[in-house]
Amino acid sequence: MAAGQKRCFVGLWPDATAAEQLASLACALGREYPQARHVVRENLHLTLAFIGNLADEPAQRVARRLRTVAVTPFQWTVDRIGSFPGPRVGWAGGATPPALQALVAAVQVLLDDEHVPFDRRPFVPHVTLLRHLPRAAALARPISPPILWQAGTPVLLQSEAGRYKQIVPAT
Repeated sequence: MAAGQKRCFVGLWPDATAAEQLASLACALGREYPQARHVVRENLHLTLAFIGNLADEPAQRVARRLRTVAVTPFQWTVDRIGSFPGPRVGWAGGATPPALQALVAAVQVLLDDEHVPFDRRPFVPHVTLLRHLPRAAALARPISPPILWQAGTPVLLQSEAGRYKQIVPAT
């Protein structure tokens, strides 16, 4: 990665209650699959758009503009766990309510306006809970009771040394 570049994505942090419940679920799944690595509470998030490497100046512009995105208050219901066998991750997810789809669309428009390329694969709402699952592991079951996530404002996040931190725009 070139100097001044950050590995970035736009995401949502979970509210405190959802974060605690997801962290507990990640720990429980980690006990089921001790060879996997569970995601720590501070890294739990919902990715709305993956960007990849982004220079400092456009990162600051995107972070500033994200503060102005109008978010219609909504609740995301996280009601199942599953896995992606290729990347060997276990996740928690749920259906995409219209307000979440509208938020993803607004973020994509903002990134296009800023000429920031991002991954345009279809949005699949999920929170990664485990990494390095055994190849034979196939998670697929409901979460009961479901976890209710109160959506907030999207933020620009940066991956740095295995931790995710929010890019706060300079004033």
